[in-house]
Amino acid sequence: MGEYETFDYEVEEEIGWITFNRPEKRNPLSRKVWEELEDVLLKTQDDINVRVLVITGQDPAFSAGLDIKEMSTVGFKGLGDFLSIALDSNEVMMRYPKPLIAAINGFAYAGGLELTLFCDEAIASEQAKMGFYENRRGLASGIGFLYLPELIGMRKTKELLLTGKIIDANEAYRLGLINKVVPHEQLHEAVMEEAREMKKVAPLSHKWTKKWFFEGGHLAMHKNIGSLWATFWDLFHSEDVVEGFTAFMEGQRDPVWQGK
Repeated sequence: MGEYETFDYEVEEEIGWITFNRPEKRNPLSRKVWEELEDVLLKTQDDINVRVLVITGQDPAFSAGLDIKEMSTVGFKGLGDFLSIALDSNEVMMRYPKPLIAAINGFAYAGGLELTLFCDEAIASEQAKMGFYENRRGLASGIGFLYLPELIGMRKTKELLLTGKIIDANEAYRLGLINKVVPHEQLHEAVMEEAREMKKVAPLSHKWTKKWFFEGGHLAMHKNIGSLWATFWDLFHSEDVVEGFTAFMEGQRDPVWQGK
């Protein structure tokens, strides 16, 4: 399949492991990440030697979200264009015919946490922390708005999105955001055990089960994702977005919001 730049990829017992490999930057989601993620998804979807796909990161992070440094080089007001690159990968994930497991080994913030929402299951280390932190940088989580109410209910969704607060793995499990919490050193084996259970199901059963989910309620969600961009365009190009991310780049100071 070839080497990837932004993650390590290996297959173990017909279980493919995608491991983001920029831990010093907390595994940010750059344009290259989305391009390579889409590539591995497309290349494995018809590969009989890969029955389950796992996404994780090198400690201490799963992913802390969008690559802020890369975004700063193109200008924060180009954020709408930057984010639209992820849509193709998101659609491939939603249509992927095999089980996807998020192995949340550490920080899963903003786009990193949203990425786990496209997976079929999420198993977290007890060291993991997660939250929609982009809301504290002048953005809003469109993916969270669409997916969370079904997982954790409307009020808890609003609580997470309107505060942008960070929660630990046990709280995420209590809310229903993840399937299981395990000791950090047992995460790999716990994910392997779940993937082995999935392998007991026929590949075509996986394919049609996921297709039915997509063409049911999730198809409506998929359509809504595209429609959200028009609504969010002004937000993505607002002065507050520039201020929010500039504050982060200047040492994570508190932003001074202007409401415009």
